[in-house]
Amino acid sequence: MKQFMVVTGSIMTYLLTLGSGLLVMVGAISFLYWLNASTATPFVIAHNRMLTYIAGGVFLVFLVAQIWRDPGAGPYLVMLIVTLYMVNLQQGIRWPALLSAVLIVVLYLWLGARVSVFSAVGVVLAVVLIFLTQRFARQMTQHLTMNVIALVVFGVAVLVSDVNVAETDSLFWAQQLVTLLVLGTLSLTFDELMRATRQRTDKLHALSTIDELTGVQNFGTFNKELDQLFAQFQKDGKQYSVFEGDLDHFKHINDTYGHPAGNVVLRQLALELDSFAVTLPFPATAYRLGGEEFAIIAHTQLTHEQAVAIGERFLYLLTLVRFPDADPNLTITCSIGQARVEAGDYSANDVYKKADRNLYAAKQSGRNCVRAQGDAATE
Repeated sequence: MKQFMVVTGSIMTYLLTLGSGLLVMVGAISFLYWLNASTATPFVIAHNRMLTYIAGGVFLVFLVAQIWRDPGAGPYLVMLIVTLYMVNLQQGIRWPALLSAVLIVVLYLWLGARVSVFSAVGVVLAVVLIFLTQRFARQMTQHLTMNVIALVVFGVAVLVSDVNVAETDSLFWAQQLVTLLVLGTLSLTFDELMRATRQRTDKLHALSTIDELTGVQNFGTFNKELDQLFAQFQKDGKQYSVFEGDLDHFKHINDTYGHPAGNVVLRQLALELDSFAVTLPFPATAYRLGGEEFAIIAHTQLTHEQAVAIGERFLYLLTLVRFPDADPNLTITCSIGQARVEAGDYSANDVYKKADRNLYAAKQSGRNCVRAQGDAATE
């Protein structure tokens, strides 16, 4: 009976330890995915790479510290093995493989495994598997079974290189293999679920920020950007400008060629505007505000002459656009109003209102022209 209680207690202790290790892994994976989510806070989005490196480094230090405290206590060595493997599944990042290889060698020297052909083969195999995992990360993440098998082989190689085989028994290896299999499988499965969830979330977030017809940023995103820029301007005086454009005689285009052709015109205008924004010598983003109205937010300070030159350059580019599916002779023009943020502005919408007034002035001046802040007609 006493022996039964001892065995039962050992099993319960092991299961609790395994469960706590799994909770730690799930929490770490969830936190790292949150850091890279499109729905995170603006600060996190702006610094997600740095924060990811810091969080990952802290987690690795935590695991290494636990192993240092007692190499044989808890599932921390297996958790470190799973972490090193999963880090190398992150596509587009090259340095983790080298870091993992260095840690594997350090563990080999630090944990006191006897130098032998057996342990040396384990180190070499583990390092090779790390680089192969990174090389074929895309394929591995698409096949869970293959991923688990590769993780188990990698884990066994690390354990063989880091543990004195002669000083361990079959129970130790059974526990390590079960821990590796359970933690590895569940961690990889959870990672796969989190990846799929993030993809769906990012897609929904994109749908909420992108204009469905034209593919550029929508009016809601435009307003949010204005709010953020105005808050930044109030904090440090960082300048920005707004160009608002309205397609001339769009109703006539719809009435003459039909609404499908009108949609083609809007999509082409958005494409031209988006491409134009990319070519500007400063950060700029294109938006569709609704109907035939579009905008560009320019993240820079512009003089009146610079703003007019930019607007007129876009008007010239529009004269080169053709619509062979609707009418090869169809040309489009646009009226543009521009304004810049000023110290006297009371809200984020003030610069938009000034740009809108200048757009109205451009319409009143005969269309197909630019009216920028500082024009005599809008003073």
